[in-house]
Amino acid sequence: MSARFPDLSGISIAGLETTIVVPSLRLAFDMGRCTSSAVKQRWVLLSHGHLDHVGAITQHAARRALMKMPEGIYLVPAAIHEAIERLFNAAGELDGHAIPRRIVPLEPEQDYELSGGRFVRPFRTFHRVPSQGYTIWERRHRLRAEFRRLPSVELARLRRQGVVLDEPHEVPVLSFTGDTRIEVIEQTPELGAVDTLILETSFLDQRVSVTEARAMGHVHLDEVIARHELFNGRDVVFSHFSARYGAPDIHQALTRLPDSLRPRVRALPFNAD
Repeated sequence: MSARFPDLSGISIAGLETTIVVPSLRLAFDMGRCTSSAVKQRWVLLSHGHLDHVGAITQHAARRALMKMPEGIYLVPAAIHEAIERLFNAAGELDGHAIPRRIVPLEPEQDYELSGGRFVRPFRTFHRVPSQGYTIWERRHRLRAEFRRLPSVELARLRRQGVVLDEPHEVPVLSFTGDTRIEVIEQTPELGAVDTLILETSFLDQRVSVTEARAMGHVHLDEVIARHELFNGRDVVFSHFSARYGAPDIHQALTRLPDSLRPRVRALPFNAD
């Protein structure tokens, strides 16, 4: 397996804490624990308001201020924007001064520019509270279809004549689902093609049934196996495992994946620095 983002790391335990960092993109997904790596990431993309996903957001902002770093930028579902503002205001009151931050409410399909030709586009997810996932897209250029069969000599000649050979296109490079039911895979086309997909897979075996997992707004491994043909990316990261599972349980569960998918799967947590 060739991971596009080998620096992707973090911790994600259902009900306890989720923070996933991607330093090469200068961002973190959710902020259930403010790790030493997470505090260095300026952009934080929040999937929903459960405390195991947002409980350390004010600490993240306060630590950045203490370290004389630029204010954090927090992309949040528009439905919880005001609640997140109240959370910061309460934390500031307790701390004795306002906590620097920039909160950006986003709806699904509403783009937000990052840097280096990249942008974030939220997508709808299916949890028990307002929620959304995020895909990081890159803007690239490619040969227009009518020129793709031409030899390089002919392409060079056309370029010298000033013919526009390229067209812009958008490529999904990293998606994070946050907490959701499996429908997100069926209803979000880019998740099947994205280079790296971070998918919550909270429940792995018969200790929690598919029906029970769905009632809680989570994915069961059996649902992934049943839809394995939808996972076409080269790097699939399972996260948000229930605390009832230890490392041996996770390893054993992943052996049940079909041969077409198993070599492309890795699991969080990697570390919790």
